[in-house]
Amino acid sequence: MKNRVINYNFDDIFPKFSQDDFIFPIDTYSLFLKGLSINPVNFYQTWSDDKRKFITDKYWKPNTKLDWKWSLSFPFFSFLEKYIDTLNNPIIIGFSGLPGSGKSTLGFWIDNVARELSIDIKVISLDDFYLPGQEMDIAMKGNPWNVPRGFPGSHSLDILNQSLDVFLKTGILNSPIFDKSLRDGKGDRSGWCVLKPKVLVLEGWFVGCEPVSDLIEIDAFSEDNSNITLSQDEKDYRILIQESLFKYSKIWKKFEKIWHLKSSDINNTILWKTQQEEEMIKLKGSGLKGNNLSDFIRMILTSIPQESLSFINSDATVEINQHRRISKLMTANHHF
Repeated sequence: MKNRVINYNFDDIFPKFSQDDFIFPIDTYSLFLKGLSINPVNFYQTWSDDKRKFITDKYWKPNTKLDWKWSLSFPFFSFLEKYIDTLNNPIIIGFSGLPGSGKSTLGFWIDNVARELSIDIKVISLDDFYLPGQEMDIAMKGNPWNVPRGFPGSHSLDILNQSLDVFLKTGILNSPIFDKSLRDGKGDRSGWCVLKPKVLVLEGWFVGCEPVSDLIEIDAFSEDNSNITLSQDEKDYRILIQESLFKYSKIWKKFEKIWHLKSSDINNTILWKTQQEEEMIKLKGSGLKGNNLSDFIRMILTSIPQESLSFINSDATVEINQHRRISKLMTANHHF
């Protein structure tokens, strides 16, 4: 009985949904859940429960689509929740996605739902480990995009390494807090917090991204196959960034698993990042705009090879299109 394979029918398990709510092939959905070792029947019952539904509904943004709920948020939360019952030691899960893809929105939802359900899960951002303002200005000086932060080399890696190592040993995380609205949008560290989750999610736009050995060859290929032409300054600086990524790769080795919120096209981040900064300006009165925003987007598109960002070695991949609709679902054990 233990090894019996059960084929679940989507329509039988999720009878209330219209297939128009999902633009990916529906028959891959149960395979995705199976790849995550999630029983679809129990999964549907859990997230259809009225008490849980009341909690989750409070933290959605207006007009959140069903595919975002049922194909990303619920599976990811269930995936994290399983570790609470099966592991005694704290763990770290990496979560990767381009700027504006929805990582922070998902993290906010997970944090609040976990708190209300009294489940020891917490999401933090790699961005919170940015260097303090003055150190950041020195580290970023002379970069070809003239951006104040963002790419590998702008984080306090010693503090990040130490904080994560202590967390894995003790379950206690000391994390800085970075406020991007400070210093007219350049950002600065604004304090510290102490967290004690059992499962920690670390999210960032190049989380899981590994250095490449054939950068010159990749650059030549990219110029022949994309509409982006790199300046010589960008090519030179990309070498420095690749050297930095070797240091970040030590961080990735601390992860139990990695999830990738993958963009169907890297250029989607142009729209996403613009929307994100517009929202920050509305909420906090400060954010990137004009040339500063254009420069930041250019940095995202060119500082790391697109091949590195698109093909992260993840355990689960959820691909989204320009409108953040989910178009593909994949796990390391199930490619479909």
